[in-house]
Amino acid sequence: MVTLAYSFRRRLGQRPLTVIYPRTWVEVDLDAFSHNLTAIRAALPATTKVALVTKADAYGHGLVPISRVAVQHGADFIAVATVQEGISLREAEIEAPIVVLAPTLGLEAKHAVYYRLRNLVESYEAAVSISEAAVELGTEAQVHLKIDTGMSRFGVQAEQAADLAEKIDALPNIDLEGAATHFANSGQEPEYTAWQYGRFQKALCEMEARGIQIRIRHCANSGAIIRFPSAVMDMARVGILAYGITHVGKTELDLRQVLTWKARIMALRQLPKGTKVSYNLTYETPAASLIATLGVGYGDGYHRFLSNRGATVVHGKLAPIRGVVCMDQLMIDVTEIPEVKIGDEVGLIQGPVSAEYLAEIVGTTPHEMTTRIMSRVPRKYVGL
Repeated sequence: MVTLAYSFRRRLGQRPLTVIYPRTWVEVDLDAFSHNLTAIRAALPATTKVALVTKADAYGHGLVPISRVAVQHGADFIAVATVQEGISLREAEIEAPIVVLAPTLGLEAKHAVYYRLRNLVESYEAAVSISEAAVELGTEAQVHLKIDTGMSRFGVQAEQAADLAEKIDALPNIDLEGAATHFANSGQEPEYTAWQYGRFQKALCEMEARGIQIRIRHCANSGAIIRFPSAVMDMARVGILAYGITHVGKTELDLRQVLTWKARIMALRQLPKGTKVSYNLTYETPAASLIATLGVGYGDGYHRFLSNRGATVVHGKLAPIRGVVCMDQLMIDVTEIPEVKIGDEVGLIQGPVSAEYLAEIVGTTPHEMTTRIMSRVPRKYVGL
């Protein structure tokens, strides 16, 4: 399609058209993002490294653009979930250290080593795969030992960590650079977080007693930075906080909203009282109503559970969603905003209608509200 379109323009002797955003799009404020990184770094000890988490397309903000800005404005590491995400960053010529947070399969080991990715490992077998790949490629691979202190998702049990670290440290072409754990609920469970942190510290002490020097110890995530700062060690993994979103309540950090999601009004209807709206007939106008159709739906990642529950921003006023969210459209009530017209911009995530606000309606985390925005929604980067 792209090649045909280009050839068509060339045959007509035309220049490429200016990019437009007709249906729905996301605006990413890079100035706000840079500001947040600076604010977070200032709140951390000067010796603590910052690993900016850009997994899941940087929580919907754009993997490569966000990672590139991050390394230019204070991030020491980039943290991703998969080897594939790490490869995408290397192919984009991002040279900063990259740590892969999720488990890596043996069949991925060679690619991980070739692209100089730091992998979290939880078993001797995983470490052996990386060691063998490093030997074959004639290089040294850095790994971080993942320790399970109570999340029960990934990692060696804390009581067995020192034994495993000793075996990994003896492997050829392996540099046991780091050790990590993951808090289950650092924003809201201080007692459990303290218990996890204690287990992590004990495992680290046992390693040190055996002569194993871990240079980068990390466990603090966004929630811990705010609610459990004593757990900030050699590196902090900063995720959702850098995007100006917090799921743990108020913070003294001066954070700015980075992502705004917008759509346009595609159609307007003046409907009489008693008119059914959208699929499944879940909404009926209680009086004569002006209903606007937006060019966005769950096919773009807008949560279907917001049907008849969510709200949007139109000309600075709240406009509630009416009826079921469709795959490619949704309807809002603009009866109280008579100045609207086709083509007007509507805020889906904007101002008071924040990711946190929508997540509370859905009963989920704000992470999901931005991460679920589909790739067919173009990203427009502003600032810097």
